[in-house]
Amino acid sequence: MYINDVHIMGYVLIAFIGALVGYFLNWANERLSEEKSVFSMDFFSERKNIKINPMLIIVTALVFVGILYTFGFEYSFERNINLFKFLLLAPMLISALVIDYKLQIIPNRLNLTIFEIGLVFAFLSGIFINYNVAINMLLGCLVGGGIFLLITLLGRINCRQRSNGLWRC
Repeated sequence: MYINDVHIMGYVLIAFIGALVGYFLNWANERLSEEKSVFSMDFFSERKNIKINPMLIIVTALVFVGILYTFGFEYSFERNINLFKFLLLAPMLISALVIDYKLQIIPNRLNLTIFEIGLVFAFLSGIFINYNVAINMLLGCLVGGGIFLLITLLGRINCRQRSNGLWRC
């Protein structure tokens, strides 16, 4: 059976991978909020102490299935760049959402990682898809950075302190 030209086992496989990523996101959210290293050997020793968040696992699996349904799967790398991009960025955005909801901060390491992956995919899009797409992505990056700088400057004027998580108002 095929849904959107993707075999049903593709959806089952991507849901399973999404559930594993959701389990890892639970660990990563705790480590990022404590400002500790995410990729460490503590994952194997402290795994029993982690409280499992089934909602995060289910949401991540459903987001992965939705991404596969939206973009489909082709048998060439250049046609799957958008699929890979969103499969990598979606867990990071979910993690940013969860940490921001709990602590009202977004860790700088997470922001920089999202930025770096976005630059890599802009470069790959310029090589494989279209040069104009890469230019539009980089221009969007500049506009977003300018807006972020403007928010930082306005927050600094308003609070008379450093804003964006460096000093809290």
